[in-house]
Amino acid sequence: MSRAFRVTRSAGGFVPAPRRRGSRARAADSDAPRAGDPGTGTGVLPDARHARATGPRPSALAATAAIALGCAAGLLVLVGQLSGSTRVFPGEVALAFILAAATLAFGFWLFRRIRPVRAPDPLPCATAALWGLTAATGAGIIANSALGGAWSAVLGLDLATAWGAALTAPLNEELLKLAGVVLVAVAFPRALRGPADGFVLGALAGLGFEVTENLIYAVSAIVESGATAGALSVVQSTVLRVGLTGLGSHWAMTAVAGTAVGLLTPVAWRPGPRRAAAATGLVLLAMAMHWLLDAPLFGNTVLVIMAKVLVIFAAAMVVYFAARWDHRRRVRAALAAEGAAAGLPRSAALALASRGGRRRELRRSAPGELAGVQDRQRRLLDDAEDAAAHRAG
Repeated sequence: MSRAFRVTRSAGGFVPAPRRRGSRARAADSDAPRAGDPGTGTGVLPDARHARATGPRPSALAATAAIALGCAAGLLVLVGQLSGSTRVFPGEVALAFILAAATLAFGFWLFRRIRPVRAPDPLPCATAALWGLTAATGAGIIANSALGGAWSAVLGLDLATAWGAALTAPLNEELLKLAGVVLVAVAFPRALRGPADGFVLGALAGLGFEVTENLIYAVSAIVESGATAGALSVVQSTVLRVGLTGLGSHWAMTAVAGTAVGLLTPVAWRPGPRRAAAATGLVLLAMAMHWLLDAPLFGNTVLVIMAKVLVIFAAAMVVYFAARWDHRRRVRAALAAEGAAAGLPRSAALALASRGGRRRELRRSAPGELAGVQDRQRRLLDDAEDAAAHRAG
């Protein structure tokens, strides 16, 4: 909590009072963070105002440019991939796009919602999803084709046909999707400050990839069915891919790999041996999950596929709940410390760590105080999550 706040009792419970405009308040409002200020730890982490005041860093601008170029190039590849079918089957392709958009919208809402404490900012989330939709998928088409040809030359046609996907996709696709999470972390430094953020942004990048892949398969199903029932083929393909494998597909794999990025950002990409080993292990786990889904093990029956999907989903949930517990623990500790320093009751401070707690405080607020209480909640959470990110390092 900023030192310019004091705690008062109102209809909304214990909330910080408005800033004083005296010399002390002006000092607290200064853009330069001071050692010991809540939200800055020991003065290493700048607060949101300081980050905005100094403007974007060159690395953030370079990452933003790389994202834009990658998405544009990927989109061109996808246009070339789908343009022929679109000219011949415009209605069926339009239906495939509608189903893909519905899947994307639901997944985008869900993955933002599962972030503990509060939902992340929409812009970096949309950027991660866009990378998966375009850049990673377009590059994956080219990279998979090249590596698939190499496997055919090395392993022979029969073995490459059986194992090519399991040997190619985990390497190419996981690294391409993960590159998007890294670029988002550099372009939006405040969007990825811990493992929980990495899980969410990774899930969104994987979701984008999954949606485009489902779209391509749905369009391909039109021709594979002889174009006699194109709309039905599109629906069947989408339902099977979303309903059968959607629970443990690209979103789960990249969420696990994205968690690795969340381990590295709090330490300015300079991890110690244990943290580096953990991050490497998570990336390898994501690749292993992808390999398991594509490997021709135990046949290709529905029961086998469902078993694989459940294993992948379970692995992703273990990582998620570990990241969630860690994030909530650090934010609650930061809220308790800042609340104690400002004389805020512990229960009132900890209530801000949950959506339900914040809603209860808002319901107890007088109508005229609602906007002020919401703003103060947001500021307290900003400071607490900054402090939590510093502790994660």
